[in-house]
Amino acid sequence: MTSFSNRLKIAIQAHGPLCVGIDPSGESLRACGLPDSAEGALEFGQRIVASASGCVALVKPQSAYFERFGAEGGRALETIIATARARSLLVLLDAKRGDIDATAEAYAHAYFSPSSPIRVDAITVHAYLGFGALRPLTDYATVEGGGVFVVVRSSNPEGALLQSARLADGQTVAQHIAGEITKLNGSRPADETHGPIGAVVGATLPDAGDVAADLPYSYLLAPGIGAQGARLEDVAFRFGAARSRVLPSVSRAILAQGSSPAEIETVIRCLAEKAKRLLFC
Repeated sequence: MTSFSNRLKIAIQAHGPLCVGIDPSGESLRACGLPDSAEGALEFGQRIVASASGCVALVKPQSAYFERFGAEGGRALETIIATARARSLLVLLDAKRGDIDATAEAYAHAYFSPSSPIRVDAITVHAYLGFGALRPLTDYATVEGGGVFVVVRSSNPEGALLQSARLADGQTVAQHIAGEITKLNGSRPADETHGPIGAVVGATLPDAGDVAADLPYSYLLAPGIGAQGARLEDVAFRFGAARSRVLPSVSRAILAQGSSPAEIETVIRCLAEKAKRLLFC
């Protein structure tokens, strides 16, 4: 089975590194003239998938915006995932899961089992219960050709206190997590430049380049572009030498020129070309 990192590498070579978020918030649905319901979320997601197809490497549905509609929202998410993968888009589910032992393994089966209705290419997770607790999930994902993006340094200001806290050995929590990710990726096949374990590193962080240096074998998901204040130019500057490994993520910004499929596609194509020019070099 082709690894996630190789599939992502091929997709980036074809379309550049831009990641397009699918966030059917009430505000976004209203902006698109859609009802704040599972049906509206489904239509919103389908518009974005159609607009992103052939333009970008991957899309990132935010699970919470679908979960808020219960079972119908879950079915909408399943449909969006299946449609995106059928259109050769990689799907990174933003779910921020994190648990231990059998529960972590259950999450792994939910998102990476070949028979799962919500099988995706990668997910986001957190390591608050200890990085080692993620091993059932990361191990299974790797076997099934999936990827896992662990939150290392987030773009929200509330995360700084915990992520910058010092451990007994002097490392920050973020540095410790980065080191554990790098150890896991060290066992990747010799012909693969990157491992299956990526990292979430906020685009707004002034020290993003230093964080990236601790993650030499990881792809880096960089949220925070647009509504949170970062620009693609900022990402190129802040990540420096690591910029070719960055997946800049945009969500609300794709509605900047309007909500019709044609208007969304125009913005996505523009951002995708800009990301390719600034980062993938």
